[in-house]
Amino acid sequence: MTLKNKSFISSVRFLAVIAAVAASVSGCAETSISDTGNFNEAHPIQVTREQISITISLPESGTQLNSDDARRFKSFLRDYVGRGRTQVTVETVTPIEASAVLTANGFTAGELNFISDAAIPAPNAILSFTANAAIVPECGNWSNNDAFNPSNLPYDNFGCANRRNMGLTVSDPGDLIQSQPISGGSAPKSDAAIDAYRAPAGAATTTTAQ
Repeated sequence: MTLKNKSFISSVRFLAVIAAVAASVSGCAETSISDTGNFNEAHPIQVTREQISITISLPESGTQLNSDDARRFKSFLRDYVGRGRTQVTVETVTPIEASAVLTANGFTAGELNFISDAAIPAPNAILSFTANAAIVPECGNWSNNDAFNPSNLPYDNFGCANRRNMGLTVSDPGDLIQSQPISGGSAPKSDAAIDAYRAPAGAATTTTAQ
């Protein structure tokens, strides 16, 4: 083989290597997960705030809501327990009556903040609180070429379903930013209750006051 042919072959091989490297670099630049290799960062869950509000009609007497208001109120209360971190603002012209109804139906006095508003016709009351809400990533990006992956990094859609499901199922999306403090329950009392449950029927159990 002549020196000229050897030089030509070497040049072709060099250009092929350059082309392969360029393809690999461009492939990495086109995928977001390739920037970090971490699907938590590639598919972030955004936490935002939203206002939850309902209007109920206070009963003329007693504390029992009508069937439609009772159903909506129960859903509102459940939502508040799950992700409410502020007081519930209650706008009404009859705060004393409203307080009696709301505390009888599940709220504590400390969870309520009353605002007397003459613009709201009796017997209505507007309840509202600020809640955390999750904006989850959209999945389904299968644009990667799985047959050619020189970087050996995960494909773009990797981990997306995991992050999306987490955002959709978490009770309070605010926990994704900062978790709430532990309730502080007594471990010895919990152990005693479990032991009593497991003991055979009629067997005596001994507990120590904490």
